[in-house]
Amino acid sequence: MDNPRTKIVIDESDDDISLFKVLAATSSKAQPLTERQLKEVEAQSETLGFTRREKRKRSPYVIQKNIKIRVGMDELLSELGEAVGSKSDQETFDIAITKLVESIGSVRLSSMLNEISKR
Repeated sequence: MDNPRTKIVIDESDDDISLFKVLAATSSKAQPLTERQLKEVEAQSETLGFTRREKRKRSPYVIQKNIKIRVGMDELLSELGEAVGSKSDQETFDIAITKLVESIGSVRLSSMLNEISKR
């Protein structure tokens, strides 16, 4: 494989090394790839097993609330999550809060929950 880098040759007769000479010898910029070349690289990468990276969807659970719970409650939360089919403890907690608000029957809390769920 060819090395496209240029070699730095320092003249031994010079006592002072000019930084501008070194930068001039090493600052050759490569041309950006064209659209066709990018597609070829992506196609070749996919044949090798690399997939195109996509940004993942941002989670709606961005506020962290640290609370202390009783011994065994963590396992109970996990079991409840499996029972209701949620994907995470956050989702299980969200479902539990929703059911609690529904059981209380408060219009104000229901409207707050609906407003939060829209975000």
